[in-house]
Amino acid sequence: MSNKLVVSDYDFEAIKSNLKGFLQGQTEFQDYDFEGSSLNILLDVLSYNTHYMAYLANMATNEIYLDSADIRNNIVSLAKMIGYTPSSPKAPQANIDIIINNASGTSITMAKGTVFTTSVDGTSYQYITNSDFTTTPVAGVYKFSSVPILEGTLVQFKYTFDSTDSDQKFILPSNKVDTSTLQVRVQNSSDDTSIETYALAGGYNNVTTNTKVYFLQEGRDGRYEIYFGDGTNGKSLEDGNIIILDYIVTNKGISNGASSFQLQGTIGGFSDVTISTTSASQGGVAGETDDSIKLNAPLQYAAQDRAVTTTDYESLVKSIYPNALSVSAWGGEDDETPRYGIVKIGVKAASGSTLTETTKADIVNKLKP
Repeated sequence: MSNKLVVSDYDFEAIKSNLKGFLQGQTEFQDYDFEGSSLNILLDVLSYNTHYMAYLANMATNEIYLDSADIRNNIVSLAKMIGYTPSSPKAPQANIDIIINNASGTSITMAKGTVFTTSVDGTSYQYITNSDFTTTPVAGVYKFSSVPILEGTLVQFKYTFDSTDSDQKFILPSNKVDTSTLQVRVQNSSDDTSIETYALAGGYNNVTTNTKVYFLQEGRDGRYEIYFGDGTNGKSLEDGNIIILDYIVTNKGISNGASSFQLQGTIGGFSDVTISTTSASQGGVAGETDDSIKLNAPLQYAAQDRAVTTTDYESLVKSIYPNALSVSAWGGEDDETPRYGIVKIGVKAASGSTLTETTKADIVNKLKP
């Protein structure tokens, strides 16, 4: 008998059979094929250990490639290597008109964080404004038109920058954060309350030494992390700087379809209001799935942040509007009656029958750059 080992089999029975075949070629041990022998038990242990090591090696190898990785953290890390950031959960958005009854004054401001409530299937949800809105009377009527309101809770979290802490991270402490609502501000110190607003870096093309930008990436457990420039690519922070993070934590798509809203509290001190819904709540969606990352990351990398080919447009729209179930783009020259110099985009939403005019305008505005 040949004493050569077969190393191409990885399951337990095949490994043990190969080891027995190897032992047949020697004369020192003869009870290896007896199921009750001590040597047979050692063969079991060796076969199990070999099987485990083969399985571990196979899984470890799978995790270093985007196509075959199964662990979320590894998928996100591999996508990061080609410049892709997975989409966060998205808060449902509705648009409402608000008329303030019996109001007075030259203007009325509706503060950021103004709360509205609605009910879907017997469950109450909270919608809020994510910025200030101001209106002046027209013919004595104080009206806020098409105000966007988002489902969730407005949260503020602060960090103090410490350059001596090499492990310091600025993490949004929830996996339900809608990062599109994130506002990042930096206060000079606890003694100096001067504040500067930082914008999300869309790429390195326009980032200089003093550009006030932050960068965003998904960390462990679906929680997002921000980081800042190093003084070469983006303005760096200084010791004692206070990082102020304002964002909305959402229940994702549960309240999609809400269409009736009531004011909680007051607007500019007035509580007598008339609310009409211009577009029902839609667009709420969970964070990007593993399969979606595997599909979209290579496409966005191929697009290189440009919008030229139809694939570029389709990839960018999916990134801008995560609620898209499918996207199709084509040039006007492909229409039955050609219209040159235009791009047409069709979007099928995962929830909601059609896109609102506000959502369409938002997609167009984000594609323009």
